[in-house]
Amino acid sequence: MELLEADSVIAPDLALYEVANSIWKHQNLLREIEDGLPYLALFLALIYSGAITLLRPWNEFVRESYLLASEQRIPVYDAAFIALSLELGLALKTFDERLAKIAKNLSRG
Repeated sequence: MELLEADSVIAPDLALYEVANSIWKHQNLLREIEDGLPYLALFLALIYSGAITLLRPWNEFVRESYLLASEQRIPVYDAAFIALSLELGLALKTFDERLAKIAKNLSRG
């Protein structure tokens, strides 16, 4: 894998659906935005520009995500972000304090 810019983001491809769902939630449930499509377009533009790199899963990655989820008692889709950060040796960037703490503890391990 080529080295990425310091301000780039690497995430499992499920991040696309996580972000789209979050935008949908802010429009349709929380009613904080009127139209989520411009936000989705911006996110997609970041992907197509290379600022965000989405990685497809591979067998060992899915296995590690599952084992990590079982060990830490967190959803597999959350564990996937931690597993990827550990696999790539990169810090996990998240607003979820629990996931950040788990990732930090595991990266020291």
